[in-house]
Amino acid sequence: MVVDALSLLLESIDGIEVVSKHHDGKEVLVALELDPMVDIVLSDLQMEVMGGIELTLQVRRLFPHVKICLLTVADEPESIKEAIRAGADGYVLKNAEREELEKALRLIYRGHKGYTQPVLLQLAKDNSIDFKPEIDNIGKNTLTPRELDVLRLIVQEYSGTQIAEKLFISSTTVETHRKHLMQKLAVQTTVGLVKYAIQKNLV
Repeated sequence: MVVDALSLLLESIDGIEVVSKHHDGKEVLVALELDPMVDIVLSDLQMEVMGGIELTLQVRRLFPHVKICLLTVADEPESIKEAIRAGADGYVLKNAEREELEKALRLIYRGHKGYTQPVLLQLAKDNSIDFKPEIDNIGKNTLTPRELDVLRLIVQEYSGTQIAEKLFISSTTVETHRKHLMQKLAVQTTVGLVKYAIQKNLV
């Protein structure tokens, strides 16, 4: 009921589309694997199977282009600091007004951090917080299973359309995977992808 209510709230905000709803972090990772063209993940901090901190770490490692905002009742300084260290792009308390949540999400979408006022006040009290995530340089070259599938087919000289047919995904999704592969591996062309795959014995 809470998830459905939150979805309705988000859908009422101009420019926001809820593409899927899940009840634990592992479900979110599976959904991102199937549809990597998501801009923001809005997650609870406490979940039974995989909590928000672990989910943040995994999203940063596997899908670095996806932003993540934690929505929680936890206003303790340690919880906030842990989220920042994990690399969360935003931290919003559940008692926030609709306008506060909307402002935070729009800031995150534009590449900024999205914190509500009580969170900012907590941060202002503690000047020891390092706003640079501890995992900034971890796992940038870690590829998801789907990205590996796409990479291997690229090396085999399949076209985008052929890859889409083989993997039962859209051509647009294939190109998104190709783009993310180039970003993760810091190469500019398909030839660069092929060289990487050969060097790492992926084919």
